[in-house]
Amino acid sequence: MSTQTMEEAQTILRDAAQAEMKEAQTILRDAARVGDINGLYNLIKKVPNILDHIDDTPFVDSPMHIAASAGHANFAIEIFSLKPSFGRKLNPDGLSPLHLALQNRRFETVRRVIKFDKELIRVKGRERLTLLHFAAKTGNADMLAELLYVCPELILDLTVRDETALHIAVKNMKLRALKVLLGFLSRTSNKWLLQSKDEIGNTVLHTAVATSQPQMVKLLVKNDLANKNEKNLNGDTALDIALRLQPGGAKTTIVNILRGARASRSSWLAHRDLSFADFLKSREKIPEKIFKHIFQLNRNMSMEMRNIVLVVAALIATATFQAVLSPPGGVCGENDNNLPPNGTLINTTVSSTNLIPFSNISHINATVFLPSDNPFKLIPIKDNYENGSSYEDDFFNFYLLNSLAFLASVTAIIVALPIDGFEGLHFSLLFLMASYGISFNFISPSCSHAEGLQLLSSIYVGFVYCLIIIKTLYTRLSVSHVQRKRIPMLHWLVVNSSNYSKKVCL
Repeated sequence: MSTQTMEEAQTILRDAAQAEMKEAQTILRDAARVGDINGLYNLIKKVPNILDHIDDTPFVDSPMHIAASAGHANFAIEIFSLKPSFGRKLNPDGLSPLHLALQNRRFETVRRVIKFDKELIRVKGRERLTLLHFAAKTGNADMLAELLYVCPELILDLTVRDETALHIAVKNMKLRALKVLLGFLSRTSNKWLLQSKDEIGNTVLHTAVATSQPQMVKLLVKNDLANKNEKNLNGDTALDIALRLQPGGAKTTIVNILRGARASRSSWLAHRDLSFADFLKSREKIPEKIFKHIFQLNRNMSMEMRNIVLVVAALIATATFQAVLSPPGGVCGENDNNLPPNGTLINTTVSSTNLIPFSNISHINATVFLPSDNPFKLIPIKDNYENGSSYEDDFFNFYLLNSLAFLASVTAIIVALPIDGFEGLHFSLLFLMASYGISFNFISPSCSHAEGLQLLSSIYVGFVYCLIIIKTLYTRLSVSHVQRKRIPMLHWLVVNSSNYSKKVCL
């Protein structure tokens, strides 16, 4: 057989195989449209590599796309089980099977498929749109809630325009969707996402004002007072945009809402935006140095080390608190001066109910002899001190050192213990420190010393808690716009940097 004949034979075979594959694909698409699983396996018996052949094409309407868009959940799940890559494959329009199902309102298909692989929710389609973005765009509040329940991290995904699901809901005027998203942010302490900006620097509030939606503006201002004067890339605040709207009732309402929330025009703001370069060039302030040490401590403390610190600090706090309740040698009053001298006989009467048999109450006269080695000298009473020393002085030294150890251990617990979710334990620590100071008042030989040290301890504890609370709630504080930016910049810098001196080659 000549070479030409062989080439012609190969061409004929190749064309026949391609025709057979094309016919098989047509049959498969028809089976997907009606959800015929039996037809799927009958075809696989004839053309075993049919699914691999489809998968070789980067962008294609796979059988899973067709079944999902038609709402045939069983067929879509069967195809996904045979070829998991189909669940993440995009068609020529840049949409995954679940994008198509959601677009065609096949909500039950979406619910059933994501039971088998929750990560399919985060597949990004055209313009990096996820299912959450699609649901926000269509305003389907129930589907939004279900998607966030299955995968809360969806709220963090951005489109190619740097838009969150909040931006998309506002742009498409979906008030119910916005309420669901705001409720999620509020209940998960993620309101900081309201500060997220799109490609032109607009926050969600800017977008709501620009699209003339008074209800949304009122809702956002109520939830995000700290961000009402944010500027976009054009240097406009929300009030600047509102004043440029077309005259009408919506404009008047929006302007009144913003002015009622004390929003400002950009020209009224005394500050200018702080860039990261401006932050690095500026002088480090004393509060920032304190925050820096706190951030570094949190960064360098692993969970195992945090647990060790909590255990050791709790032991020290327990020991020091017990020591102030039972100081060395016991306690004595301020005026214990009438003690008997050495070698003295003491007459006393003892009343007892059980010393003498068959008697309910007994009175015994006894004489007690105090030897020259007076046992009271073993107790640190102030009359036993010589050379100008007194019980009051030694007790003050003891209490000072004991208090330093106690406060240091409690401070370690405060720093190592998170605020969120452990508010009750932090209140317990405050009560513990208060009871520590009160107990000292009872046993201290000097009221002035007790009050002074108690005041200093309270000031110190209050200072520590102020630092912790400010670090946690800095976005809610009524501080300047620039200062609110400096602390997050410092936090990012500390968390994402390390001690470079350890990496320098010697």
